[in-house]
Amino acid sequence: MLLAFTLNSFVYFSFGNIYSSKILNYSDFSQQFHSGIYQYRVLSGYFLFWIYDFLSVLQIDYRMFRFKFFEADSEPQMYFSFYILNTFFMVLSAIILVLISEIKNFIGTNSEKILIVAVSILVMASTQFVIVPYDISSYFFLLLFFYFLLKYLEKSSVSMLILLMILMVISTLNRESSALSLSLAATLLYSKFGLKKEMIQPILLLAVTFIAVYFGMRLINETFSTNDGNLLLQNFTDPKNMLGILFWIIFFVFTIFLSKDEKTKRNILIFHLFSIPYIIMCFYSGIIYEIRLYIPIFLTSLLLGRTEQTRIH
Repeated sequence: MLLAFTLNSFVYFSFGNIYSSKILNYSDFSQQFHSGIYQYRVLSGYFLFWIYDFLSVLQIDYRMFRFKFFEADSEPQMYFSFYILNTFFMVLSAIILVLISEIKNFIGTNSEKILIVAVSILVMASTQFVIVPYDISSYFFLLLFFYFLLKYLEKSSVSMLILLMILMVISTLNRESSALSLSLAATLLYSKFGLKKEMIQPILLLAVTFIAVYFGMRLINETFSTNDGNLLLQNFTDPKNMLGILFWIIFFVFTIFLSKDEKTKRNILIFHLFSIPYIIMCFYSGIIYEIRLYIPIFLTSLLLGRTEQTRIH
């Protein structure tokens, strides 16, 4: 928790942000995040507005933080709101990472567990040159889903499956990358049960939950946009985006190197296979230089590399 708090504080207080400088005021943020695909990521947006409104009451003198901005209309209050929101979820993510590492199916020495948690926090913090309200919270919800999924695999129960479905609803309201929770569930359920009803039934229920929220948000907003344009060619020609691809490759290989054995390596590959729809959308409509797009895959793969499941025949 202290590592997460300290690193995130250094990221926000020690560097001037160039990449996200255009949205560091209330007006521009509201305009961007109430349009396109951003309008469906309601949960984190509401969190940010609540924090911003609360800070308005406190009348803080932001000069003491000595923020440096690249845009004249940047608001210290908005920037500080981002800091509070993302630091809060970073600390929560650190807690869940530790809890996951203490589950009996998570294999590793104490040093290895500390290494995996620390690396996860370092990577989450360092990719925040893109400042948005929903990334760190989405990692938290994914990790929380991972934790309760492992509990479900220990003892399958209806109540635990309902809890996973509730988490799917909440995380999808936060960001559509919650689809990776489906990929994770499919990977671990297949690893334990194979193509049996014990795998298929939970996946169908979770998939229906995701689809219901995903399309329900679009019905409410009376729009059905799934992306904000085709960036596929740009992602394979722009030097910065090619650097992003290099990041994906290096950190994928890193998870393979840290995995426990051949079975966990196979699970990482299977997870990537189940994640192909997300990966395709990242390359089609995302900016690959924004390496945050790979972080949920990286975190899940890093944990899968140490998660042991015994196949039930």
